[in-house]
Amino acid sequence: MNISPEQLQTLMKHSGYGLGEEHPDQVQTLVIGNESGIGNASNVEEYIQHLEGKEFIHKSNSEHGRIHSPFLQFISRIVRALEGIPGDWFAPKDQCDVWEEIKNGHFYSESAQLVDIRPLPRPNESVWPYDNIHERNYLNGFKNLKSKDKFVQELINQKIQSIQEQIRSYKNLRYIIAPGAATMKKKFLELVFPEMKFNAIEIRTSRKTMTYYVGNTGKIKVVVCPFFDSKNGIGYEGLERVFEFLK
Repeated sequence: MNISPEQLQTLMKHSGYGLGEEHPDQVQTLVIGNESGIGNASNVEEYIQHLEGKEFIHKSNSEHGRIHSPFLQFISRIVRALEGIPGDWFAPKDQCDVWEEIKNGHFYSESAQLVDIRPLPRPNESVWPYDNIHERNYLNGFKNLKSKDKFVQELINQKIQSIQEQIRSYKNLRYIIAPGAATMKKKFLELVFPEMKFNAIEIRTSRKTMTYYVGNTGKIKVVVCPFFDSKNGIGYEGLERVFEFLK
């Protein structure tokens, strides 16, 4: 597709998923992802139409509303733990007393918002649906947060500014969690919060050793960590370490 300037601005203005747009004062946890998928839409055009309010997507991509994405399940776990809801939130699913709630509830629960750094959604990372935007320039630009391509650099600048403004609108925000692409997200958050200094902390679990970046700005605690996943990411033990840093 050739994305139009109007469609691009719709995507740039998209503030993610959760309570933030309608109830900003309820947002206590902001999760910063890499890029959005297209949800229940069949293509990017339909997804943008949904954001514009022109077309409601009726199809369901999960049986009975269940969360099949491990990434979203990890968000569901830690958000509910931060909310203080009783349960063994960091246990493997076959030992977890709240597994049904994790997979059947909204991943952002009642106090969280998920926003992505890269503004252009894709059905998956093997697909590039934008004929009039250079894929390598775009991906490398957001990887390094700097680009010689003026168009891409302007997208980066706009995204930094929009997330700054989004964070300012959340008067009761307490936690920021940025999983995956940790080096880039640390740099991104340093641009969002120029006053913030991160401490690099080595985390050992029974599976691996990883580096987390922990910081705070005023009343907001921040953790940047490797990807949320039980196979190739931080695992449930690593997720519990994120919780401990935030609390």
